[in-house]
Amino acid sequence: MKVRSVWSAVLITAMCSPLAIQPMPVSRAFTAPCPPFDEFLQRVNAAEGRAAKQALVNQFIDCLQDKNTPIIEASASQGFGRAVFLYQGPATRAAIAGDMNGWNPNTQPMTHVAETDLFYFAREFELDARLDYKLVINGSTWILDPLNERTMPSGFGPNSQFWMPDYVPPPEVEFYPGIPHGQIETFSLTSNILRTTRTISVYLPPDYRQSSDRYPVLYVHDGADYLSFAKINNIVDYLINQKTIPPIIVVMVPPVQRTSEYNMNPAFVEFFVNEVVATIDERYRTKPSAAFRGLLGDSLGGLAAVYMALTRPDVFGKSAGQSGAYFDRLLQLISATDKKDVVFHLDVGTYETNVSGFNLLESNRRLRQIMTQKGYAFRYIEVHEGHSWGSWRARIDDALKLFWGVSGQHSR
Repeated sequence: MKVRSVWSAVLITAMCSPLAIQPMPVSRAFTAPCPPFDEFLQRVNAAEGRAAKQALVNQFIDCLQDKNTPIIEASASQGFGRAVFLYQGPATRAAIAGDMNGWNPNTQPMTHVAETDLFYFAREFELDARLDYKLVINGSTWILDPLNERTMPSGFGPNSQFWMPDYVPPPEVEFYPGIPHGQIETFSLTSNILRTTRTISVYLPPDYRQSSDRYPVLYVHDGADYLSFAKINNIVDYLINQKTIPPIIVVMVPPVQRTSEYNMNPAFVEFFVNEVVATIDERYRTKPSAAFRGLLGDSLGGLAAVYMALTRPDVFGKSAGQSGAYFDRLLQLISATDKKDVVFHLDVGTYETNVSGFNLLESNRRLRQIMTQKGYAFRYIEVHEGHSWGSWRARIDDALKLFWGVSGQHSR
């Protein structure tokens, strides 16, 4: 089951189902011929002289070359394992910055192994955790982990990523050449309301040109990022081919002035409804009703997706907020208004307690509580991850199956 951490739902539930395409292999635990890290460390500390210590370090690093770091070892704590991060190189100090510490390297310094060029940091994580990180050398140089080949794209360039043994990488994000693929076309839209111009990308399902059918539509905030970083086209191809969702159209809309547009902006909602949706309904064979229109967004885009559905439930009947930045104004709005006929998907990482100073985990939990009290239909998912495209892309399928899942097919 892909969602292993904490989940709850009001009126909506999901069970497991087999997949025809198997998930990618999970990370390998630290195995022979390399010794356990603590045993290796004892050998180094017991060795006499700088040359002998460094030789043991070099042998150990050579042993790890084809295994990837961090080293993953067992833990005495139930439900947890230990990850050991390593850096070998000339430095006076090294540190870890990542999802596990709010990207603050001052909180996770690495220990220097005396008389060698090796630094290490060990910490326990949940067995299904997956997190992004970088190494920070000498307090100012941020680098990918040279001993870890796994990376995750982000808006600020790639990060290193690691996962614990029970994490299952999402198979749907991969490109499968043997299945039908949709087409992506673009057009430019100039807004009379916002007085801006942006390029909109539209995913059309594989059978669109050959049929006369009408289709549900998913509208995506930060659309270019969902295409580049989340590979949302691969995900939709996969789900359609697996027959877990019907063919859908995906409209990927980029922001122009992201902060002002996404922060509960009525003018942006007006632009979206009267210009974006109206244009899509005119250009494509859509199902023009709220039940067949969904919204998707991450972080501030998640706020925009939830706010837009709350204020225009006549247009959007489905909404997904991923790590949504739900400020007090949004929580007050939903508390003070009548329940709307909208189905929500909400997901957040347990490591999102300090995202640019905001505790997104707490605000998502508050929104869950309010939605429960108001009687909303929603699914809420917590995972042991951070504020990352690695987390968001792995939850898109959950949102789409909730919105339009084919009868008899459910989330993993």
